[in-house]
Amino acid sequence: MRRLTWFLMGFVVALVGGGYAKRRVRAAATSIPPVKVAQRVKHRVTDAVAEGKAAMRAREHELS
Repeated sequence: MRRLTWFLMGFVVALVGGGYAKRRVRAAATSIPPVKVAQRVKHRVTDAVAEGKAAMRAREHELS
């Protein structure tokens, strides 16, 4: 009986947690439009490339 009780409690907690997570993800997805996500990704990639090029130039200068 104790195992059944704990199993059912775990099942209920998993259902509630899953529903909560689903609601949070949907709310986040609707609050952030795809255009804004694309702009953020583009900005981060551009910054990463610029930082990589600067590091490369610094290393080449260091080796020269």
